[in-house]
Amino acid sequence: MKRLILLAAAAFALTSCDYTEVERETGYKGKARINPWLAAERLVDRMGWETRSVISWTAPEWGEAVWVLPASLLSNESFTRRMEEWMHDGGHVILLVENAAAETNDWSGHSGEPVLEPALFSMLKRAGIDLEENASSGANPTAKEITFDGQKFKVDAASGVSVAVAHGESGVFASALTGQGRITVLTDGRLFRNRWIADHAHAALLHALVDSTGNEGRVGFMRGSGLSLWALLREHLWPVLIGLGVWLLLWLWKNFVRFGPVEAASGPSELRGYEHHLEALGDFQWRLDRAASLLAPLREQIVELGQRTSVRVGRRDEDFFQFLADRAGLPRERVFRALAEASPADPAILTRTTADLQQLLKVLHHPSLP
Repeated sequence: MKRLILLAAAAFALTSCDYTEVERETGYKGKARINPWLAAERLVDRMGWETRSVISWTAPEWGEAVWVLPASLLSNESFTRRMEEWMHDGGHVILLVENAAAETNDWSGHSGEPVLEPALFSMLKRAGIDLEENASSGANPTAKEITFDGQKFKVDAASGVSVAVAHGESGVFASALTGQGRITVLTDGRLFRNRWIADHAHAALLHALVDSTGNEGRVGFMRGSGLSLWALLREHLWPVLIGLGVWLLLWLWKNFVRFGPVEAASGPSELRGYEHHLEALGDFQWRLDRAASLLAPLREQIVELGQRTSVRVGRRDEDFFQFLADRAGLPRERVFRALAEASPADPAILTRTTADLQQLLKVLHHPSLP
């Protein structure tokens, strides 16, 4: 009873402990989690434009008016030339430099730096736009207001790169006409992402940029990342190296003797191999019931030689079996069994009997032996 009361008191004490609830945002669910431009696409839909969404580089078509894409996607001369041809015919491209990759988590507080290739800088130079990866003043440019087409839009932008038109004042936004089209560079892509597009006048800025195009057609959104070999190697090479290392170790262990089991310093004894051979032969003969006929010649020869030797050494009247046992260094019982046993009971006994007979025959053939 006392134990139950103590357990109940402990449970009550544990349930009365203080705790603190912490609510933390982890991001959107569903389509908005994998498509950072979903809200922007729906805004453009409500504006009356048809939209198109792709996950990797896709060349613009003639029936498309605006493309919104990460600047890192323009990673080679082929992509930039296709984009320039399309802009000269009236297309409007909106390039987002930082915070533009689809895999960027808007709630993590960390975004990888974009990989900008020389082909992109060359294209912007030809359009009269200067893009610098580090601000000339040494400080990251910020903006609370962006002016476009005579209108001012309140924003909250910050970037580690700066952009300017025709050597003008550097900032986070630049837009210039090229051919019959237009190119716009926004260094902070967060303004049009799902989490921030409803803040300040970000949506109004996107509305004005899309409406500024002179063509009619679809508005496209690319949400992929730039294809850079070195960036892929930096991010994904280490697991490949680990896999190659494990494979190399397994290959060495399999193919090199010193990486595998230690081999014996020498092979099995030849004498032991001969004994096993004799044992196998004895087993075969015993199964054929030929043991008695095989042992008979040896026994006769040993008895004849043993009697001659006992007469020669003056031990004729002694125990014959003891005399042979003394000569061969064997127990009397084994000598008696080897000479008098009618038939061995099993192959092992046949082998031992044969060995004893061989030993007796050997000492009897050498009178000099004791």
